[in-house]
Amino acid sequence: MPNIVRTLVCPDGVIGLNGWQYLLNDDGTEMEFDSKASATSFLLDGGYTQKYIDEWIEIIKKGDK
Repeated sequence: MPNIVRTLVCPDGVIGLNGWQYLLNDDGTEMEFDSKASATSFLLDGGYTQKYIDEWIEIIKKGDK
């Protein structure tokens, strides 16, 4: 089962107010990764720090919502 990325941090910086926010493809579907490592690498390449990922982002199996 693929991994997906979610966070409680909304685009406006509010934490937890609107529930989970998922990393999406351009067509609005959830972006899927083969492993947690590949998801983490994608986020690091996108400018997130490891500390931010560890504290604010969850990488879970798609069926574990």
